[in-house]
Order: sequence, then structure tokens, then C-alpha cells
Amino acid sequence: MPRKSVLVGAAASVLVLGGVAWAFLARDAGKVEVSVEKVGTGRLEVTVSAAGSVAPGSKADVFPPAAGTLASIEVTEGQEVRAGDVIAVMDTKPLELQVAQAQAAYDAALAQADGVSLQTPSSADERAAAAAVTAAWSAYEAAQKQYDLVASGGASDPAAVQQAQAAVALAQAAYDAAQAAYQAYKTSVYDPAPEPKDPAIVEALAALEEARDQAQSALEAAQANLAAVQSAGASPIAVASAKAARDQAWAAYQAAVAQQQKLARTDTRKARSSAASGVEAARKALEYAVDVLERATLRAPIDGTVVFNSPAGGLAASALGGGGSAAAAGKPVVGGTVSPAAAPFSVVVFDDLAFEAQVDEADVVDIKPGMKATVSLDSLPGRSFSTTVERIGTASVVTPTGGTAFPVVLRLPGAKGSVLLGMNGTAEIVVESLEDVVSVPVEAVLEDAGQSYVFVVEGGKAKRIDVEVGRMTETRAQILGGLAPGKSVIISGLSNLKDGTPVEVK
Repeated sequence: MPRKSVLVGAAASVLVLGGVAWAFLARDAGKVEVSVEKVGTGRLEVTVSAAGSVAPGSKADVFPPAAGTLASIEVTEGQEVRAGDVIAVMDTKPLELQVAQAQAAYDAALAQADGVSLQTPSSADERAAAAAVTAAWSAYEAAQKQYDLVASGGASDPAAVQQAQAAVALAQAAYDAAQAAYQAYKTSVYDPAPEPKDPAIVEALAALEEARDQAQSALEAAQANLAAVQSAGASPIAVASAKAARDQAWAAYQAAVAQQQKLARTDTRKARSSAASGVEAARKALEYAVDVLERATLRAPIDGTVVFNSPAGGLAASALGGGGSAAAAGKPVVGGTVSPAAAPFSVVVFDDLAFEAQVDEADVVDIKPGMKATVSLDSLPGRSFSTTVERIGTASVVTPTGGTAFPVVLRLPGAKGSVLLGMNGTAEIVVESLEDVVSVPVEAVLEDAGQSYVFVVEGGKAKRIDVEVGRMTETRAQILGGLAPGKSVIISGLSNLKDGTPVEVK
């Protein structure tokens, strides 16, 4: 019996304790567990966030002066160079040929100018003949060099096509000058002369006409040679065409040797002006050809680090990062073709790197040079760079998602050694800084029928307070009215709250 009493008492005790626990749980069952933040005042920074990548702050591209091939590369990628150091050297044989052709055109222009500016028949014989022979011989030498280049197989090189194109351009210029000189003499001297015409005037016009016809024949031969080189490479057709151009030049030389007194002592002011223009044009063409030849040695324009570019001329995304051969990456190699349209090399100042952020067109209007910003790079977590906006690009770009953005450039001080070109990251640009404002986390602000409100904790319960919201960032909302500092605003568990709900602060 006593044992039974003990059991009954124990059961009663369990019931009592269970009742107390149930009562305790029942008391807390209606409470919502929440997190809060004490409302205060401070600085609120409105920022614009934009993705981007590391770019050279200072760089100078190295362009070839003409299309051609690289005979040698004197540096390795990533090598430090000084301004004036040789980076690469182009194959100069085609450029030397271009100089010879320009020299021939210049000599021909001088001969033509001498022919129309003779003062006496006796001096005209000697001067015109000597100048014509010199010009014709120079033209023959240039044609011989072109023939040698094609016959040796050089026509398969793109540079040979370029040289053939240059020859056509020079021949066209020579023909235009000869035609202008003939027309000027005819209209200013020959046509106004009374009948019967002075034999000296007739002979002078015939000499200019013969020079024009010879220039036209040379132009046609150069055009035929270009067509053969473009269509057949170093084929018998191309060789035959080059040989025909050379033979035409030889015939012109023979004609010049046999040339006799043609020009009379006549007023040839207009003809001399036209001939002088031809000489000036030919002189400039010769100077340009010589300059191109001199610039065939590519030199560093500034002090810095050499970067090998892709054929598109842009800096490689993995600059100095390595990986794969230069040929596989499409970078310049010895024997490779280069063009003035793309820079095969760049010299970059790695002490002066920049971050180029792609800012959405809706946000770029708020950004000004000098605004403070912070740059974070994906490959360097935990590290950021404090900087300012340097400039805003005026040309838009298309983002990977198809949007429109504008490049905003920010410097990266202290980035040398750890930052490489092409590294991706994000820039946070401060477009507005508000002092001594009341703000709360954006998740604390709710809205009902156009009215913004928050919940605060008062007496263990949630209390709704209507507020007026000002500026908003990605994380904070400015409170212009309705909420005083010192309140505990609720920032979690909001979906379970209404005005008067019991709450328990975590």
C-alpha cells in the first residue's frame, strides 16, 4: 500500500510539473523572435556599383609604319624597356623598293619641270636630255628591282602586293602630273599662239605629249603587274608581268637617251607651276618612303613594360600572366605579318594601373570626376583600393547582357606587383554623402498602400510606426521623419508581425 501511494504521488507530481511547463510554453507560444537595431544618426553614403576590369593607366602602342613582316623581335614579353629601345625590326627589302620607286618618280618630276622651264633652245637640249635620261634610268632600276623580287618568289609575301600597289599609286601620280603639265602648256602657250605655230612651240607640246604617253604606258604596266601579283603570286604570269613593266621602263630610258631639243623659249609660267606642283608631290612621296624605311625599326616610345598584343591590337587579357605560345595566342612572331591598322606591341607603365568600370547609362549621369570610390578585385578577396574617379568615357559600350554602359576610369594606387591587366572586380563610387542622418537597414522598411512604416519594440510588443523615407542605398534607408534615435527597430521576423504582436529579442 505505501508503495502505491508513492506511485500516485509521483504521478501527481508529474502532472503538476507538466502543467507548469505547459503554462510556460503557452505563455511564450505567441511571441515572435526578432532581431533589432538601435536607431542612431551617422553618415549615409549613396553609391553606384559597377563591374569592370584592370586596364593600363598609361600605355603607348607601337605601330608599324607600313604593312610587312617582322624580321626580328628584340625583346620578350614583360621585359622592362627605356624610351628608344629597339623592340622589333621589319623586313626592309620591300620598303627599300618603295624608296627606289619614289626616287624614280621624283627624278621624273624634276625632268618634267626642267623641260617646261627651259629658257633657250641651246640649254634646253642639254638640260632636258640629261634630266630625262636620269629619270628614265631611275625608273628602270626600280622596275628591275620589282622584277627581281617577283622572280625570286617574293610575290607570295603580302608585302610584295603592297609594293605593287605603291608602284601603281606612284605611276598614277606621275601620269596625273604629266597630263597636268601637257594641258597647262597647251592652254596657256600653244592654243593662244598665232598661226602658223612656231616650230619650237609645236615641238615643246609634242615633248610634253610624249612624256604623258610614256607615263600612261608605265601606269598600265604597273597596273598589269599588280593584277598578276594579286592573282597569281610568284607564278609565271606575275614574273612575265614584272618583266613587261621592266621592259617598258627600259624602252622609256632608250627614248630619253634619244630625246632631242623639244622645248622652245616660250612663256611657260602656268606649265612651270604645274610641273613645280608635281615635283613637290613627288618630293613629299619620297620623303614619306624614306621615313617609313627609317621607322621600320620599331622602338619603345616611353619607359615601361612590353606587352605583346593580339592581331586585333588590344592588350592581351592575360598580359604577363603566361600560358601558351605566342603563336597560339595570335601574338607577334618573327616572320609574322603586321599592319599599321593594329599595334603588335604596347609599352605599359605598371606603376600606373587603372580600373575601368562599366557604369549603366542610368547611373553615369550622377558620376563626376573626383568622386571617391572603392575598388575590389575578385582575385584579391579581402583587399580593396581607395581611389577617385579620373574620367568618364564619352563613347558607350554594350555590356555582356546587352545593356548600354559608359567606361569610368579610376586609378589603382599601390597595385604594382599584385595586380595584372584584365583582372575583374567591382567599383563602388560614392555619388552623395549625407551627414548626421537617421537611417535603418533597408529590410526594416515595409510599405502598405503607399505608406512606408517600420516596427519597433515597445513593452515587449511590436509597434508599427509610419515613417517618411528619403535616399536609399543598397543596404540603408534614410528616415526623414517618424522615427527618433534611440528606438529599437526590428530588422528580422517581419513577416510574422502586426501592430501589437508580442516579440522576443534574440
